[in-house]
Amino acid sequence: MPACLTRLDDRVEAAVGTSIAALHAEEVRLEAGVARVLDAHRALVRAETRVAFERVRLVICGDRQRRVDDRLLADLSDQLEILEDAATTRDQAESDLLARIAELRHLPVPATQSAPSPTGCTRQR
Repeated sequence: MPACLTRLDDRVEAAVGTSIAALHAEEVRLEAGVARVLDAHRALVRAETRVAFERVRLVICGDRQRRVDDRLLADLSDQLEILEDAATTRDQAESDLLARIAELRHLPVPATQSAPSPTGCTRQR
């Protein structure tokens, strides 16, 4: 398992008191609240993966060897819209995970919860 799957990994681990790898290993014995956090984390990982994939597709679409014409511009516009949708889905998955963490901690979810900085993953597991 990679050292950092999402920028919220540290928050998940702090909330459940164990590593994400350990959560996956002990999945069948998790209490309901922790299982919901793990499910929300998985959804965020899938969403992050899709954003990365669509970003690469955008780069490929804009390959320097393609002639800049109406077709290329239409393809870039379409791919940018797909990437935007993927990012919106990722943002929703991130909000859902933060809500599951707050539920686990029995805290209210602030209306404008901000995520940690993208450099939040610094530890090695």
